[in-house]
Amino acid sequence: MKLIDSLIKQFGYNTPFMLSEIEKENYSKQQIIKEVTKLCEAKKIIRFERGMYYIPRKTKFGTSFFNQNKVIEKKYISDGDLVYGYYSGRYLQKLLGLIKYNINAIDIFSNNASKDVMKITVGSQLVILHKARITIDKHNAPVLCFLELMNGIDVETLDEYKRKLISDYIVENRITQRQITKYIPYFPDKTCRNLIESEVIYRVPQ
Repeated sequence: MKLIDSLIKQFGYNTPFMLSEIEKENYSKQQIIKEVTKLCEAKKIIRFERGMYYIPRKTKFGTSFFNQNKVIEKKYISDGDLVYGYYSGRYLQKLLGLIKYNINAIDIFSNNASKDVMKITVGSQLVILHKARITIDKHNAPVLCFLELMNGIDVETLDEYKRKLISDYIVENRITQRQITKYIPYFPDKTCRNLIESEVIYRVPQ
C-alpha cells in the first residue's frame, strides 16, 4: 500500500495531522519525511503550517474547503478522546447563541499554552490563548468552560431566553453544584458573584 493510501486510511480527508502521527510499517522517519515532501509537491498533501498537514478532497468543482478551525482544535482543544482545552470569552458566547455579532478572535484556555496570555495566528484566524487555570481533561473541561462563561458574562444582558441557553448547556454536559464547588476556587470572585446574581446557580442540580 502506498503512503498516500495509508494516510487516507489513517486520517481521512481534510483532517489535520502531524508527521509524528504517521504510522507506516517498515518506514523510517526520514523515509516518511521524504515521501510526504514528494506528496506535497504533487499537491496530494497540503502543508497547512510547519509540522501540520492535511489531505485535500477533490470534487468535480475543485478542491473542497478546508476548515482551519480543525487545526486550532487539534492544537489547543482536543484530539479524539484526549481533551486539553476549551473555548472561552465572546467566542464561547457566540457558540452558545448568547451573542449574535461576529467575533474576530477565538479565546481558548489550554494546557498547551506556554504563557498566561498570548496572541497567535493560525492560518488567517487570530487566537487569544490562555494558560489553563488547572490541568484540563475530558472530565473537567465542561465545568471549567461553564465557569469561564460565567466569569466573563455580563449579567445585565441576560434574559430568560439566554438563561435557557445556559441551562441547556448545564443539562447537556451534566454539570452539578458539586463540580462547581470543586473548581470555583480556581476562578476570580466575580465568577461566583455572577452565578448568584444571574440566578443561574439555581438551575444547576446538586
